Amino acid sequence: MRRLTAGLIAFVAIAGLVLVLPVYSSPTPEPVPVPVASSEIELGSLEAPVGAAEVQEGTTAPVDGVSDTAPVLTVTRTDVDEFSLVGVTWAHDPAVTDVRAQLRTQDAAGAWGEWTEVGTDDSGPDPEQRPGGGQIRGGTEPLWTGSSRGVEVELVTRSGAAPTDVQLDLISSPVSPADTALGSPDIQDTADASMAMPNVYSRAQWGADERIRTWGSEYAPTIKAATLHHTADSNNYTADQVPQIMRNIYTYHSQKLGWGDIGYNVVVDKFGRLWEGRAGGLASTVIGAHAGGFNTGTFGVSMLGNYDLVATPQPMIDSVAAIIAWKFSLYGVDPVGSTTLVSGGGGTSRYAKGVAATVPTIFGHRDVGSTACPGRYGYARLDEIRGKTSGILGAVVPLVHQRYASDAEARRVLGAVTSTPARTPDGGGAYAHYANGSIYASYETAAHVVRGPVRDRWIAQGWETGPLGYPVSDTVCGLRDGGCFQRFQGGSVYWSQTTGARVLSGAVLDRWGAQGWETGGLGYPTSDVTSIPGGQFAHFQGGSVYWSQPTGARVLSGVVRDRWAAQGWETGSLGYPTTDVTAIAGGLFVHFQGGSIYWTQATGARALSAPVRDRWGAHGWENGPLGFPAADAVATPGGKGQAVRFERGWIYWSQAAGAWRIDGPVRDAWLASGADGGTLGMPVADARSSADGVAWVGDFQGGSVSVHPVAGTHVLPSAVAAAWRAEGGETGTLGYPVSDAVPTADGRAVVVTFQGGETHATASAGQVLSGPVFDRYRAAGGLEGPLGRATTGVTALPDGGRFAHFEGGSIYWTQATGARVLTGAVRDRWAAGGWENGPLGYPTSDVTAVAGGGQYARFQGGSIYWTQAAGTKVLTGAVRDRYEAAGGASSTLGLPLSDVTALPGGGRFAHFQGGSVYWTQATGARVLSGAVRDRWAAQGWENGPLGFPTSDATTLAGGGQYAHFQNGSVYWSSGTGAHVVSGAVRDRWAAAGWEAGSLGFPTTDVQSLAGGGRFAHFQGGSIYWTQATGARVLSGAVLDRWAATGWENGILGYPTTDVGTLADGGRYAHFQRGSIYWTQATGARYLPVAIRDAWAGTGWENGRLGYPTRDPETVPGGTRQTFQNGTITISAGRVGVEYR
Repeated sequence: MRRLTAGLIAFVAIAGLVLVLPVYSSPTPEPVPVPVASSEIELGSLEAPVGAAEVQEGTTAPVDGVSDTAPVLTVTRTDVDEFSLVGVTWAHDPAVTDVRAQLRTQDAAGAWGEWTEVGTDDSGPDPEQRPGGGQIRGGTEPLWTGSSRGVEVELVTRSGAAPTDVQLDLISSPVSPADTALGSPDIQDTADASMAMPNVYSRAQWGADERIRTWGSEYAPTIKAATLHHTADSNNYTADQVPQIMRNIYTYHSQKLGWGDIGYNVVVDKFGRLWEGRAGGLASTVIGAHAGGFNTGTFGVSMLGNYDLVATPQPMIDSVAAIIAWKFSLYGVDPVGSTTLVSGGGGTSRYAKGVAATVPTIFGHRDVGSTACPGRYGYARLDEIRGKTSGILGAVVPLVHQRYASDAEARRVLGAVTSTPARTPDGGGAYAHYANGSIYASYETAAHVVRGPVRDRWIAQGWETGPLGYPVSDTVCGLRDGGCFQRFQGGSVYWSQTTGARVLSGAVLDRWGAQGWETGGLGYPTSDVTSIPGGQFAHFQGGSVYWSQPTGARVLSGVVRDRWAAQGWETGSLGYPTTDVTAIAGGLFVHFQGGSIYWTQATGARALSAPVRDRWGAHGWENGPLGFPAADAVATPGGKGQAVRFERGWIYWSQAAGAWRIDGPVRDAWLASGADGGTLGMPVADARSSADGVAWVGDFQGGSVSVHPVAGTHVLPSAVAAAWRAEGGETGTLGYPVSDAVPTADGRAVVVTFQGGETHATASAGQVLSGPVFDRYRAAGGLEGPLGRATTGVTALPDGGRFAHFEGGSIYWTQATGARVLTGAVRDRWAAGGWENGPLGYPTSDVTAVAGGGQYARFQGGSIYWTQAAGTKVLTGAVRDRYEAAGGASSTLGLPLSDVTALPGGGRFAHFQGGSVYWTQATGARVLSGAVRDRWAAQGWENGPLGFPTSDATTLAGGGQYAHFQNGSVYWSSGTGAHVVSGAVRDRWAAAGWEAGSLGFPTTDVQSLAGGGRFAHFQGGSIYWTQATGARVLSGAVLDRWAATGWENGILGYPTTDVGTLADGGRYAHFQRGSIYWTQATGARYLPVAIRDAWAGTGWENGRLGYPTRDPETVPGGTRQTFQNGTITISAGRVGVEYR
């Protein structure tokens, strides 16, 4: 058996009617839940179709707003199980708003039906609703097809985003025996009920399988409107098919769209029959899923079919009006009125979340959603539905007659009828007048007697159309002092002979009731509830009740209320009360938005502003050291704030600084300094005892006051005080101040001396100096020294170091390096390199003057040097070490002209006034200077043929200089200049004794020759080298004669021996194509190979021929050479020797 829910039972009880509760018939055959089969066909998306789905251009049949070339997702299936309802669903996406589907189906005989267009289903849960079970999906309206075996679908997007994860849902509900033998509706009402309920077929009767319902019912506070829909489904159904259609829609909504249940509250078929929809009770406020964003507080009625295509049948319209009228009768809704609903949002709602929409109490889905629902023909019938509903609700008139006829006491007090029962002008109720009063009734409130001065006051308020609305109780008399009252929808009227009839409502009425009504301390009201800006109030015999939204309803009385009234009531500085009048030991109080009022017999009623009140409260209220307020607020001496005297102290307040307790010696010192008219201004904190309990400290806008029995009383300027507080105040490193602020000589700052340091401060900032940094500062002359005034306090660094900046420099300290003074360009260059976090680390010396007008400072990772001409230069690593080993700035290198600079190969260098230092891992750090460095530079420095130096530039005993390099050497003398010697030439020269040998200093660089040879000239000769001949030393007349023959390009070629000395003092050298021999007597003569070899055969110079005396000469038939004692002739390959 079915039962009406509590909402209807409550209505019957309130109405005071005797109704026969619903009765139910037993259907034959008994309906049972019918399982529904379904299947899905995956289509994917336009971008990625799956399975048999594909993308085509345009739809087969035209679709409004879709071009012929629009991409269309389509699939055709003829191999599916039998189905009778089809829909298309996709992954939920609020951006998918306007998708159209064209569907056609194939019957068992293989015949295809016509194309049918279905649109996006714009119903569904509100975003806040949480249906159980599966995930919510988007989809089209479901389409009833009847028994089908094949399907073809074309899906196209007209606007908005294209759907993804598209699937075709095929649903089939088998025919149940109960479908054709429904019997009487389960949900029905008796004809003698005052408001007949239309008969409704229950969920059980249409075979709902409750096992698939996953939505737990949710309920709205009330019903405010009805929403008319159509299912946009087929109109070609028979009466017996409706249960089957209901089961299919239920399955589609619950499982395929993920709503957990059917969306509509009730469905009306074209035959005028009503079918129960959403579970939870037709008489209740159960929330449906029929109008996204507007489900709460609305009753969703859907007409089965598509009424954009055909007209709505009259039986259907009559049933729609009947079910809405019955629903409205339960909740007192005016069918021709309007209401305001707040949108819950959602992708297809016409209103954003939180927007209020005013709509008729019976409205179409299209009024709140982006949809054509309930179809053009359905929407056109809305006025008719409203009228019919209103006409049905006119049956409220009998309630008045029934009350009068059935209630003897009512007839006694009212007397004779003076007007017959009639509908009220608003159509929502009924009334009748009698000799001594009236009866007013509505379905929401039932019928009630109104009489006497209470009735008169109600009439003055506008009867039932005024703010009080309909009565919800009879007029009741016999209250205290003979008073009467009556409750109405919008409040109550209370009357006594003394106070008259007064209207109370809302929170003020509730608060008064909580106080005991007229028998409580407030007594009867002496005024109506009166609206004032931001709230309401009513006065009573014993006080008042004031209400505002943020403060609630509060009871005021006695001296506290009088003091508040003197302050301007709620429009004064205190605003609305936030508590009732409350008794405390010795007094009373009330808190207000802007403060409080406290009263004692001794102090009277005193108003405190909120900041003063809150500060006082922080000190323990009246039980704290201050006691009760003893005076109202007065202006401070400087006029910048207010002062409130308490029994045992003071609180001072200003808009800028807030409220603070200032007492004792701190207050005395502040007042002595001019209070808020002096430099200190207003307090910014409570006066407090120092941590050691010895002194008192007070903080003010312009500084602080320290009162110490030994250190004395001192006023600290704001910046000094701030720095002192930041350092930990009296418990920090500074301790207590021991001096007043002393201006600096330039007047731009002040200095305050503390037990543990100093504070330097300008008008805007104070700097604290303490510890080893402060000690070093004092050692450097302090304020009068080169560093001058501090611009920062001593600041701790992450690694434990500390620093402070000054106008003239900085001091940096670590445990390892001590405190070091850095100034000028040296400090600036260190700062540019990252301070202590840079490669140099902390300073290990002060900035120190060096010879030549420069300065330097050493650091953990290097040194910085400065000169006026060159600026600052950074020396690090092995280069710096070599420079300092060479004597640093006092050495011949002088001051640096460049930073230590990294070279591509891993080397480093720095240039100095008197030279350079170059370093590599392989060669070490080497000092180069003078002409040697210049010659190396001319060769391309380290990138030239010589590479890096492997020795310093070294002075030789004879006055020259040299330096060795990876690939050679540079030698210099004043007579020869600087020359590069390298390779085999240098090696041969070295073997010959370097510059100390017979060759002396080089007079040329080693030079390359055309044939691949090399040579260098020296003071005492030359060295020539080829791969074939090696390096050979030539000198003297032999060298000169060879040169005369054309050097290596002459007839002799390269030397193959050094110049050799013979026993008799002669000299010689062999060459590739001959030799040169020299004596003092014969001079230097060259010999071709053939003549030389023949001469060798005679014993060289020791033979009979002796030395050559002439060069070879041409003779007829050959060549002849003359010797001291003969000749050698070469002719036709024959050698002839002749002796003299």
